[in-house]
Amino acid sequence: MRTTLIFSFLLGFSFLSAQLQLPSVITDYMVLQQQSNVAIWGKAVPNKEVVVKTGWDNQTYRAKAKPDSLWQVKVTTPVASFKEYTLSISSDKVVKEIKGILIGEVWLCSGQSNMDMKMRGYISQPVTNSTQDIALSSNNYLRCYTVDKVSSVKVKDNTKGNWLIASPNTTADFTATGYYFGRFLQQALNVPVGLLSCSWGGSSIEAWMSADAFGKFSSYKLPVSEADNTVKNKTPTVLFNGMLKSILGYGMRGAIWYQGETNRLDYKNYPALFESMHADWISKWDTGTFPVYFCQIAPYQYGQGSNSAFMREAQLQIARNQPNTGMAVLSDAGEATCIHPANKKVAGERLAYIALGKTYGFDKFPYQSPELQNVRVTVGKIIVRFDKVPDGISTFGNELTGFEIAGDDRKFHPAKAIIVQKSIELTAAEVPQPVAARYGFKDFFKGSLFGVNGMPVSSFRSDDWDDIK
Repeated sequence: MRTTLIFSFLLGFSFLSAQLQLPSVITDYMVLQQQSNVAIWGKAVPNKEVVVKTGWDNQTYRAKAKPDSLWQVKVTTPVASFKEYTLSISSDKVVKEIKGILIGEVWLCSGQSNMDMKMRGYISQPVTNSTQDIALSSNNYLRCYTVDKVSSVKVKDNTKGNWLIASPNTTADFTATGYYFGRFLQQALNVPVGLLSCSWGGSSIEAWMSADAFGKFSSYKLPVSEADNTVKNKTPTVLFNGMLKSILGYGMRGAIWYQGETNRLDYKNYPALFESMHADWISKWDTGTFPVYFCQIAPYQYGQGSNSAFMREAQLQIARNQPNTGMAVLSDAGEATCIHPANKKVAGERLAYIALGKTYGFDKFPYQSPELQNVRVTVGKIIVRFDKVPDGISTFGNELTGFEIAGDDRKFHPAKAIIVQKSIELTAAEVPQPVAARYGFKDFFKGSLFGVNGMPVSSFRSDDWDDIK
């Protein structure tokens, strides 16, 4: 009798656990990507029908739960609006009603601490003007879903998280870079914006890649068991499995990415890792091609013998060579003694500029930073020319600093820099016969050169002397 009761209890528990379940991201106040076929998924009793009814067009979608309890449908969304909708999901006499849904633009916000940094800031590390911005943030049409931090060798189909509507009571917990990005887009496009925040401070790019993305990277050892997960935010695959997988497939327009500090010493491999991650995300998201726009790491004094300019150069090459990418330059926003620049507004809004120019069709909008075009050596001087400067370059009235030139001895000396139309002329008394030029090619420098549009120039070099830090 006792055995029968225990069996009956376990059977009942198993049945209840298989009843209709939804992931945390599909819940009240979510934002769905407009004019798209977005995935709605969850678990249900195996082989039972699941019925999804959309409140915006009264359409019905049906699916059957697989033997492993998983089910999914893709529903068609209308053009963005400020009207709230409901979604009804039912199966085996269980009905779940999701309310307060908005249709708009959805973006993933991922990376390490500079993306994870909340509007409230870190201990003794503020976000510029955050108190005022939080106090004035009430906006029903800007919402953020934050994925709970989980590191796992095994794939997690769901993790904790909830949608928050921007307000003085909630915005302090929004990703700061993401908030300023989303706020700007919401104002510029006049549509609701949803942010999917999925970041972990100090994380490596390898942690955000699935096992499939490592096909051509045999030098990286993938974990087999949790015993191999020795560094929770750096072990390959563990943040993809533990966090990103829980929102994989959620309809979105694209991603913004702020990461690279952890990988700065492995800068030679970073472009290939980024390319593989991006391609793998697109493949697994199953929503079509989407962009990843990213922040170039800001200048910061890492320590003796370091030079993070090599990583900034690697990121510049990604933006130049890899499709569906764009880079926000932060050469003017870094802080020598803090790796988390306080001015997150400039980071978020520069990413938004890129999205407006490259994703939303505002191709006449002057959103791009000037880029090195070529370096020409003449008698006693070097002339540096730039691309993406339709209206020229400027210091906005400040001193032009950060340039160095070297001769055949490969010893760099500070250079006098003069703007001549859309070019820079460089000279130094110590270098009568220059052969190479650098700008801001150090761990830390303060950007002094901008396009007339206000976008700063990235650090750069004309040489390939990797041994000179």
